[in-house]
Amino acid sequence: MNKPNVVVIGGSYVGCKVVDEITPRVYKTHNVVLIEKNSHFRHLFAFPRIHAVTGFEQKAFIPYSAPGSNNASAFVASVDAHIEETNNTQLPSDSIQIIHEAATSILPDKVILGAGTSIPYDFLVLATGTGRPGPEGLVGQDKKTGVEIARFHQENVKKARNIVIVGGGAYGIQLATDLKTHEPTRSKKVTLIHSRPHLLNRFHEGLHEIALNRCKELGIDVVLDKRVVIPQGGFPLRTTKEDFDIDFVAGGSVRGDLVILCTGSTPLSSPLLSLAPSAIDKHGFIRVKPTLQIDTDTLGFPNVFALGDVADTGAHKAARPAVVQAAVVARNIEKILQARMAGQPEPDLVLDEYKPDLAGIHLSLGLDSSLKFRNPTPGNPSPMVSWDQPGSQKLDSGCAKMWTMRAPWAGKDSYHL
Repeated sequence: MNKPNVVVIGGSYVGCKVVDEITPRVYKTHNVVLIEKNSHFRHLFAFPRIHAVTGFEQKAFIPYSAPGSNNASAFVASVDAHIEETNNTQLPSDSIQIIHEAATSILPDKVILGAGTSIPYDFLVLATGTGRPGPEGLVGQDKKTGVEIARFHQENVKKARNIVIVGGGAYGIQLATDLKTHEPTRSKKVTLIHSRPHLLNRFHEGLHEIALNRCKELGIDVVLDKRVVIPQGGFPLRTTKEDFDIDFVAGGSVRGDLVILCTGSTPLSSPLLSLAPSAIDKHGFIRVKPTLQIDTDTLGFPNVFALGDVADTGAHKAARPAVVQAAVVARNIEKILQARMAGQPEPDLVLDEYKPDLAGIHLSLGLDSSLKFRNPTPGNPSPMVSWDQPGSQKLDSGCAKMWTMRAPWAGKDSYHL
């Protein structure tokens, strides 16, 4: 007898954590199917750095499975872990299947894929995150293309003399400070433009002061409260021979020969439109209940969950709160399954609820500096600031660690895979 599916859409940090959490709980009764449009796991925390630092871009793309296999069990830490429920034995190696396709639409009982095929589901978890707006956001990418794009950016940076970075969030600040602390790019002029009065404006202003002071220390020109005019057709993709004007909406401009956009991404919620359009808010985020089930204007779909950056959970968009959300989703699916087996009506179930924590971040401020920051608590007006030990920063932004954790079958000679 074929087992029904728990389908997870999105195989980045959050989706993989859901699979970590849910597989040990359901493997006896359900298959776990991970739908991921990209061929490789993308270690996004390293992406700002591979603009500036060459030589490790291949390490930022990690295979979900060994060559020739679609079995992602080795990629997910929980599958190879010993657990009490199985009397200290390992979970079956075929507990997880990965399908490298884009999910284009969702129906009440199945997910429609880009190739026209479909995957039935008993439970569905959306962890699609954010990305490029429009249809491009649903397009997957293989490792070869990802590495080529990284090297294209590196070549542009190498040729540039006057780099303008648009966007003063974590990505733009890490990129700017990396450029000014990496020896081959240290001498380049770097300008950072942000449309708000404060850098990292989702956090307490104390983080703005820290980041601004670091930028000044490194000689980065910071322009605040200025919105850039994006030309029709965009900025030049390649470094130009001469500087050109980057205009501001309210007047004025700066000059540069390379513009790197580090502005916000769009929630990748469009596949849900076919199932529950009322669950998507005006900004494109998925509305969810405290149980992380999608929140619709109708009776709803209690077997459909959303979490992470694509969901309006009330939490800061980061990996740390999404790890907690993944555990809530897994426990709630387990509770629903247990109620079914016991003949208990699902509407009577008391499910776990997610309670947003204070916004926090682990921020890199160059190759040799990083800190942990957390917004103040109601009882303490001061934020938590903890600087990492000098020399503890990894040049590869933790890529090697991710390979060890997620691709334990691969050795150091496998980074090209």
